[in-house]
Amino acid sequence: MRIAALFVAAVVAGLLFAPVFGVGPLLLAVGATVVPAFGVAVWLREREAWRAVGTVVAGLAGLLAALRPADPVGALVVGATESWRSALQSTWPVRPEPEALVFVPLLVLVAAVFGVELLRRAPLAAFLPVLAVAGLSQAYAAAGWVTAVAAVLAFGACGAVVLARRVPWVALAAGLVGAAVLGLVPTGPALSLRAPAGLASSRVTSPLVELPARLAQPGTAVFEYSAGSRVERWPIAVLDEFDGVNWTPGVSLRRMGTGLPPGGGVRVPTSSRSAVVRLRDMPGPWLPSQAWPATVEGVDPLVDPERGTLLAEERVGEYRLTWWEPAQVDGLADAAIDPGAPGGFGGVGSVPPEVGALAERAVSGTRSSFRTALLLERFLRENYELVTSGPLPVGHGWPALERFLLREKRGTSEQFAAAYVALARIRGIPARLVVGFSSPSEGTVVRNGDAVAWPEVAVAGVGWVALDPTGAVRGSSDDGVSRDTERAREELPPVGEVSEPPLPPEVVPPASEFPWAWVVGVLLVGGVAAVPGAGAVRSWRRRRVGTVEAACAEVRDRLRRSGFAVTSAMTVREWGAVAPEGVGGAVLRLADAVDDGLWSGAGVDASGRAWEAVREARSGLRRLPLWVRVRAAFRW
Repeated sequence: MRIAALFVAAVVAGLLFAPVFGVGPLLLAVGATVVPAFGVAVWLREREAWRAVGTVVAGLAGLLAALRPADPVGALVVGATESWRSALQSTWPVRPEPEALVFVPLLVLVAAVFGVELLRRAPLAAFLPVLAVAGLSQAYAAAGWVTAVAAVLAFGACGAVVLARRVPWVALAAGLVGAAVLGLVPTGPALSLRAPAGLASSRVTSPLVELPARLAQPGTAVFEYSAGSRVERWPIAVLDEFDGVNWTPGVSLRRMGTGLPPGGGVRVPTSSRSAVVRLRDMPGPWLPSQAWPATVEGVDPLVDPERGTLLAEERVGEYRLTWWEPAQVDGLADAAIDPGAPGGFGGVGSVPPEVGALAERAVSGTRSSFRTALLLERFLRENYELVTSGPLPVGHGWPALERFLLREKRGTSEQFAAAYVALARIRGIPARLVVGFSSPSEGTVVRNGDAVAWPEVAVAGVGWVALDPTGAVRGSSDDGVSRDTERAREELPPVGEVSEPPLPPEVVPPASEFPWAWVVGVLLVGGVAAVPGAGAVRSWRRRRVGTVEAACAEVRDRLRRSGFAVTSAMTVREWGAVAPEGVGGAVLRLADAVDDGLWSGAGVDASGRAWEAVREARSGLRRLPLWVRVRAAFRW
């Protein structure tokens, strides 16, 4: 029974990794490891020399039989050395590949084996390996309060079984107190191994630098796609770091897992779309993507979850991409910007003074909002010329942008997009620069001539919204945000008639309320732990006194709390007659100590023998049924 409780606790600790791998794959791997290991541990429970080895071998055999890796030895080696890091470097849930999740069942197996070996030598320490696995799982992904409370209760129940012959109420009370605390205290950011585990950015040429070369060969086919309807844009890289000279991607790459949810800042309804992409003249590593990719099939790419960027580590021919799109955005023109969007304020370098004044004039000093972003877009559309043929302007640093904005006022999408993002950030609008392709209005073959750069602004609750300061995006799409953005453009009044967006309502700090939840929780926990705690204090004080009288009082109270009829009119020897089997002998030895120490008149110090009899009586009472011992713990 105690071995089973340890294995159950180890399984619970392993299943706390469910946010990383999903419940199904994790349950299969952990279950296949634990079941044969538990059978062998019970079978060899009396053969300590072979028990640990047999348990490990059985667990590994079950794990390999369930996962069926192509290289069993290699899978175990990678699982023991690299898979823990691979899980951190992937999006979650991780793809259920043997080499990725095998470290969890290995940890569960090791914790169970060490716990069983410690069970007879140090029962209180038998749970330490299991708790170490549970702690490691929380460094990966902190459990919600419901999961945490359930896990604590499970650990408490298993602990009560393991320590049944020692101090069961300690494990039960600890579980109840831990559950109450975890349920009442709001969870905050956990100490996580996740943040520093991203992959290093690939050192590749920026697509923005390649843009002029692509436009010089407009007829070369780059890729084609098959989708239910036209896809307006195909981003390949998001550039949100600008030092005044270069635009660089601030990527945080991870390996693509089984799927991604919509962006964290998206609170409007979303729908999914998919397309099959076939690459022609695009050697990589950049892959055509979307702002919020959901799944990628046919290739195992690296992904930046915050930007949607996909990179391939090997040459790709074809893949299927599924992505999320906001279905509809009501009142987009009046929407607020999202200043907390990652990369929205990545820097602008050293701004020329004339450009700062130009940014002020472009929006007439209007406060930051999505309407202000549309005003800036219209300003560039109406006052600057898009160059599509002949000698093409190049450059995207401040010298080129200053020349474009203040003197020549002619440029390609490279200058338009870079200038827009810089001016928007100056005006306090979170923006980023995206390089990719626009789809042709006819057909699905995308060519070098479709290469384009455009800005995106962060809108609260909607995410990143693509704008077009060049006015050159062709055709229409089924993208709900694109339709709503075009409607907002049409409703935009002249710059002098734009009203200031309303300020957000002032947040009034709530009046301090009486913490009823805390009071109720403390009362519940205190009520549960009061009687056992008071009993423990009383026993401690009697041991400190150490007299024969204190030993008698301790045995009398323990017999009474266990349901045995012990009265003040009875002698100590009569207590032994009503005591259960295994306790009566200890009570009779206590009676001998009472006779020698209190009634013999010889001045014998029998306190040592009396308290030795108390310890024997307590040990015998621990053999009573569990429900009797629990009831005794809550009696006074």
